[in-house]
Amino acid sequence: MQHSGTVNCLAFHGSHLLSGSDDGTICVYQCGSWECQKILKSHTAGVIQLSVHPSGVLALSVSRDKTLKTWSLITGKPVHTVNLQTLPDSVIWNTDGSSYAILSGREILIFQPHSGKPVRSYTSVKRIVTCKFLSPTLLAYGGEDKNVTVVEIEENNVQTLQGHQARVKSIDFVKADVQGHFLLVSISSDGEIKIWALSDTKHDLVGGMQLHNHRPVCMCVYTGEKSSVKQFSTPAPTLKHQVAKRRRKIKRKVMFANIHAVQGGKSITRK
Repeated sequence: MQHSGTVNCLAFHGSHLLSGSDDGTICVYQCGSWECQKILKSHTAGVIQLSVHPSGVLALSVSRDKTLKTWSLITGKPVHTVNLQTLPDSVIWNTDGSSYAILSGREILIFQPHSGKPVRSYTSVKRIVTCKFLSPTLLAYGGEDKNVTVVEIEENNVQTLQGHQARVKSIDFVKADVQGHFLLVSISSDGEIKIWALSDTKHDLVGGMQLHNHRPVCMCVYTGEKSSVKQFSTPAPTLKHQVAKRRRKIKRKVMFANIHAVQGGKSITRK
């Protein structure tokens, strides 16, 4: 580990892992060997959050020095700096990298790359805890007002998803088979999970569950996408058995990882 301060954020992209720290630096590691290939230095205070462009060429970071920096991951140098008026909480690219959002307290600002001024802004009466782009123009966010708000940025259409009884802690989604439709999953601090069928203009609550005696801090959705299986010079029946065994093992690991994630970090002992 190259950092001399607390690590505040991590971001995977392809074969690399990026980490941001209280020491003001960002490290880029090669997955597998975990060798630090670059150390990005320019912030004068701790890095709060970072986000990698879908192309893998650029990254954004926000810091306690109240700046947003755009980095070239090829050169390891900052290519653009924006001075922020308030202390940022988070930064995220949209799904195609054509814009990004900065979350700060009760406000979300939408920027385009290399633009020093926001093109859109959204505010809440209470603090916003989490935000997520579902598509290039569809943004969802939630927080202490106990609602999930979904905004279509180009048309400026706003939907309010009501139903949680406590602050919304995390949001994730799965694309539906129908273009422009999603399953959005939200979780609140009282352990309630809600699943919404969502499009640009309407939404329906379609499911959910309650986690008892736990206070979730984060959540992610596992889509069950198949990973590639390497080819071996092994007879087909034996290979089939090995693949089935491996899939069962992965499924067990994923199940316990998912439970661990939504239960707010409570340790689980497998017997």
